[in-house]
Amino acid sequence: MAGLIDRIGVKPGIKPKMGKSSAEERFTLMLVSSRGQSRSVGFNIRTLKILGWTTLLTVIALSVFFISYRAISSELAELRYMREVAESQKKQIQDLQEQYTVLNDRVREAETIESQIKDMLRREGLMPQSYVVGDSITSLSRTSPPIASRSSATRLATAADMSRALYTLNSHASVLTDDAVEVGSRARDLHEISVEIVAKTRATPCIRPVEGRLSSEFGYRRDPFNGYRKEYHSGLDIAAAMWEPIVASADGVVSFSGYKRGYGWTISIEHGYGYTTLYAHCCRLKAKGGQKVARGEVIAYVGQSGSATGPHLHYEVLVSNKNVDPASYFTNEVREVDHSVREN
Repeated sequence: MAGLIDRIGVKPGIKPKMGKSSAEERFTLMLVSSRGQSRSVGFNIRTLKILGWTTLLTVIALSVFFISYRAISSELAELRYMREVAESQKKQIQDLQEQYTVLNDRVREAETIESQIKDMLRREGLMPQSYVVGDSITSLSRTSPPIASRSSATRLATAADMSRALYTLNSHASVLTDDAVEVGSRARDLHEISVEIVAKTRATPCIRPVEGRLSSEFGYRRDPFNGYRKEYHSGLDIAAAMWEPIVASADGVVSFSGYKRGYGWTISIEHGYGYTTLYAHCCRLKAKGGQKVARGEVIAYVGQSGSATGPHLHYEVLVSNKNVDPASYFTNEVREVDHSVREN
């Protein structure tokens, strides 16, 4: 033995060094099937460590991924909700804009109508003093809201922006609604006033029923037949040519159309508001009893029927069944009486 050791060069008392691979522990995994077949897999400690670290890193990576996935899913759900809210608010803003535009147009239309009515009444001199001109709907101070276009509405970045826009639009819509209510109320009041004024004006006998000379005034005068005795003349005599058309001096309804003693062929018209007019000494009657007539409409023709010395119109105005001076109702008229012609 000593000789062998001496030949291989190994000193006595010293153990030979083993290789690293021979020093590593190895493990064998044996797999046995139900049929009795077996298969073994061998691996060392280094492989086991690598496998363990790989498994640990995989678990950590999966855990981080799972946590991140849940966080991202939650954020996505919140973003979807915020987007739905933003879309809903954007739709509300657009609807409010459209409603505001329509309501604003209606208010301005009502203002225009009010202005036209007032101008019409003012031109006719019918604007009541109680209706203050300066206190009109058009004097309402109203500021337009910052109407956002559809493209700018989509650029609203946050829910706070949407909320502010909605609040602004709602505030202006509320103010405009109040204005619309006031416009409607004032328009109704003005309409009632104008209808009443126009109706009364149309019922007031304010125009000459025929063109001609005033040959006899209202009141006491000398008898045209004997020239001495004074008599009460209940109307005006307007000298005109035969067959000259006679027009109604105001709107109304014919209450009488026929022959009256002393008056000849006569028409009486009820105008309402206590007004009644009478047209006498006609040669022909055109309007019939119960017929509605308008101011300026031809109702008869000048004649000489009844007690008359020449062709003329005897015209009367009665207020609450009392005769008044018809000439006092002629608008912008200069009373000129030709005393050379005396007619009843």
